[in-house]
Amino acid sequence: MNKFIISLLVSSALIAGCASNKVTEDKYSGFLNDYSNLRPDPKDEETLGYTAPGINWQQYHSVMVDKVVVITPDGEEKTDGTLLLAITDKYRALIQEKISKKFNLVDKAGPGTIRIQPAITSVYADYDDRAVYQYLPIGVVVTGAARTSGLSKQSARIMTEIRVVDSVNGQLLAQAVDLKEGKEKQDKDSEIVLADVIPILEQWAQRVTDVINGLKTRGN
Repeated sequence: MNKFIISLLVSSALIAGCASNKVTEDKYSGFLNDYSNLRPDPKDEETLGYTAPGINWQQYHSVMVDKVVVITPDGEEKTDGTLLLAITDKYRALIQEKISKKFNLVDKAGPGTIRIQPAITSVYADYDDRAVYQYLPIGVVVTGAARTSGLSKQSARIMTEIRVVDSVNGQLLAQAVDLKEGKEKQDKDSEIVLADVIPILEQWAQRVTDVINGLKTRGN
């Protein structure tokens, strides 16, 4: 597997902490058809990715970005919730904004067009000294009571599964699963808000753009 590709696709190390940021099988949503080909990033073993071998990336000149979906643990798509809609809309807009600087942005499938299919599979907040994982639906309020450990940092965490395919024949080109920690929440008694995860969404959007552009430039 091309280590350069893996590094681009799922690089950017997770912020260190005791809470569980590691992607494990029990956190898979079922959005990806096959998780068996995912491998740890050589530079960050807590993120997983795959790039199909033997792809002629130079044939691609356009990109379309699907609507971001939210997948619950039972594999169902969730379409309600103000926060969820805000996150998915922002995520897609960021991908489109960044990818359009390198490729033609289109809204229909066609020859030479890559299709990006992103999903959000979890959003939760927790203290960094407790290994807790909460799936959607969101609306989690974590109390700001004093901690016996003395550690009071609380951050939002968000997980994505993303698939990149040929828009015409659906051939899998690349895919990744990533779980990241956002900035420290200032109000520890509040629910998660969009601002808590925007930096992560921006990072993912830029990473996808860098990956696809890097693959096309390298030609393999």
